[in-house]
Amino acid sequence: MIRISLTMVTIIVMTLICGFSAIVAGIFNPYSRVVYYLGHLWSRSILWIAGTRIIIEGLSNIDTEKQYVFIGNHQSHFDVLVVFSRIPLIMRFLTKKELFRIPVFGWALSATGMIKIDRADHEESVKSMNEALEVIRKNRVSLVVFPEGTRSSDGQMGQFKKGGFIMAIKGKIPVVPISISGSRFILPKHSMRLKAGTIKMVIGKPIDTSDFKYTDRSELMAKTISIIKENIDIRYNER
Repeated sequence: MIRISLTMVTIIVMTLICGFSAIVAGIFNPYSRVVYYLGHLWSRSILWIAGTRIIIEGLSNIDTEKQYVFIGNHQSHFDVLVVFSRIPLIMRFLTKKELFRIPVFGWALSATGMIKIDRADHEESVKSMNEALEVIRKNRVSLVVFPEGTRSSDGQMGQFKKGGFIMAIKGKIPVVPISISGSRFILPKHSMRLKAGTIKMVIGKPIDTSDFKYTDRSELMAKTISIIKENIDIRYNER
């Protein structure tokens, strides 16, 4: 109870501080390093108070001067914190529209250019992703996608949606598979039970999409899923 109480207070305080700061910074440039550092501070603060240890492998696989579409498995809300806190690139997430309704947090999402996805309206989602792709390419920003659309409750990967892969192919942006292990034990789905523990993230080698066409989207998705599964560490996923 003490840990979850301290973490909740930290989330509220840091969201207010970093959220309002990001809204102001976003007015001038939503893709600035200032916004990046605010996200970095927000995520690291929460992870530290929650007692979460991060193990990361494969960071050398990415070039901080390049742009990527990061695609990973999804087990917990803490996955977003791990990616924000450890990958040294300016990134934007495909984010479900419901999160944009949360006061301060949702305003900051809008102000900093996060990509709103309406999972109930396919046509609207496609329109949002096409518009976002142009903005991302123009500003040389990387994209993070959790294609399962929801968190896994048992550690098993769910069915992937193809939107992120289509964006990577259209934009000729390399796909980087990321494998996250152990986060579901830190904060399980549909639970307020928070535990200290370890999350491991493995960053795979980029997959060149320059020769992929729209009709190859399933092939790209299968290749990415294979790498993600291969790099998941069952030592952290089984307790």
